[in-house]
Amino acid sequence: MTAGLKLWLGQATRHLSKDSAAQVRSEIQEHYESALDAAVNCGNSRDHADTIALAALGDATTANRQYRKVLLTSGEARLLREGNWEAKTFCARRLARTLTLSMPGLVMLIAVALFLMGATGVARIPLIGAIGMALLFLARFLPIYTPSRSRIFRYVKWVILAAMPILAFGAEALKFSWLLIACLWPVAWVEWTRISIRRKLPVSRWPRQLYL
Repeated sequence: MTAGLKLWLGQATRHLSKDSAAQVRSEIQEHYESALDAAVNCGNSRDHADTIALAALGDATTANRQYRKVLLTSGEARLLREGNWEAKTFCARRLARTLTLSMPGLVMLIAVALFLMGATGVARIPLIGAIGMALLFLARFLPIYTPSRSRIFRYVKWVILAAMPILAFGAEALKFSWLLIACLWPVAWVEWTRISIRRKLPVSRWPRQLYL
């Protein structure tokens, strides 16, 4: 590999995942060699043919932007790995899974008990906690395994998340909107990244986390 091609590939594969970068290098190597052979056969010197072949590849920065739209980036691949690792860890330990799945119900019982005792204001806190934990822990066990069910679940999820501050603060929900933004922006970032991954991967390759 020539220094010029190596430099071009380094720029074109920036921020791509390892698999995506390997795919790009393989395809570009073929295009480069084809263009190089054509230039040499036209009577150009090897150095000049190298320049012509590199020029035929186009601008590396522009190519990188295009690749990042259709191939997984390093950040997206990392999110997938972390999600898959969490799912495997969670499902592999029966005791931890049982305790975790029972938590939303236990917290909900506390909220109901507080409501019955008349402590309505205090009961809101465990109620919201139970709703949040149910979304986080129980979703993996729902029968969501098609794109249409996935969309419905995500709509419901965001409606519930948007309703939680109203439940928590009542009429003062707008006043505490900054707190909502601070709490939900990591969730929104993960969801935005998953949207990008869904566009790039065929449904047959979606791991469980992409349906949620």
